[in-house]
Amino acid sequence: MSILLYFFFLPVILSLIFMKKFKDSKRNLPPSPPKLPIIGNLHQLRGLFHRCLHDLSKKHGPVLLLRLGFIDMVVISSKEAAEEVLKVHDLECCTRPKTNASSKFSRDGKDIAFAPYGEVSRELRKLSLINFFSTQKVRSFRYIREEENDLMVKKLKESAKKKNTVDLSQTLFYLVGSIIFRATFGQRLDQNKHVNKEKIEELMFEVQKVGSLSSSDIFPAGVGWFMDFVSGRHKTLHKVFVEVDTLLNHVIDGHLKNPEDKTNQDRPDIIDSILETIYKQEQDESFKLTIDHLKGIIQVSIKSSSQFCQNSGTFISKVSYLLS
Repeated sequence: MSILLYFFFLPVILSLIFMKKFKDSKRNLPPSPPKLPIIGNLHQLRGLFHRCLHDLSKKHGPVLLLRLGFIDMVVISSKEAAEEVLKVHDLECCTRPKTNASSKFSRDGKDIAFAPYGEVSRELRKLSLINFFSTQKVRSFRYIREEENDLMVKKLKESAKKKNTVDLSQTLFYLVGSIIFRATFGQRLDQNKHVNKEKIEELMFEVQKVGSLSSSDIFPAGVGWFMDFVSGRHKTLHKVFVEVDTLLNHVIDGHLKNPEDKTNQDRPDIIDSILETIYKQEQDESFKLTIDHLKGIIQVSIKSSSQFCQNSGTFISKVSYLLS
């Protein structure tokens, strides 16, 4: 079976390679490290991704071209080049690349991070900055941050008195998670009946894991899809998406059915603010927020918190290793 698949895909892959080389010869491209057929520079990206890019930039210059399978990636590693990309050519570079995972989790570009540049992304960011992530809104959640920090310090003191071992990575995760959940959902992490406290950390890190590039993103559609199917990535991505979407549906339905069932009725959370905006836009003929936009905005907060917790855990692990 594997031999038949090899002979079936080989002519397609070879034709794509020759077509790519012919197109590349007509473009003025940055310098690039030596590439291998089909995989490109993937074999040179071993270990920590940012360190690999740094090592390659030291050898090949501040602007270099990498080929990840069949897609091109330009790496910028100097202040001048970054200014050229982010300031001078901002409109050409501000849209994030569309991947298999980002399309699914962003509901085809309906969140803040992955919405393609245009009228929808401008309206979405304007509404988000004014109504949901403004300075006034952030300050209104100060009491949440103070209460959760005080609670964490209190628990650490109790553990110290009892001389119990403390997992700082898990402690920070629950701190950030409770702050995010209270500001977004109106409930602490351990108070939400739809959240399994033992599995929520694993779910958040799974979201980070499946959000990376897949074979479908860097190889031609048929080949990449088959590789992801064999590796089980399609199944994992769908499973994680369903778990996150189910959680969001439960929380949103709770706000719609029982708007009065909250700890602080005089302090609306982010979901309350978005739902109120949706109601106000019913008579507006311009851009309108939908439930999919709501989920996309919330997922940005959840993903940012999980990434922060993951980075914090790595930092703490390194410090503990150095002190041991």
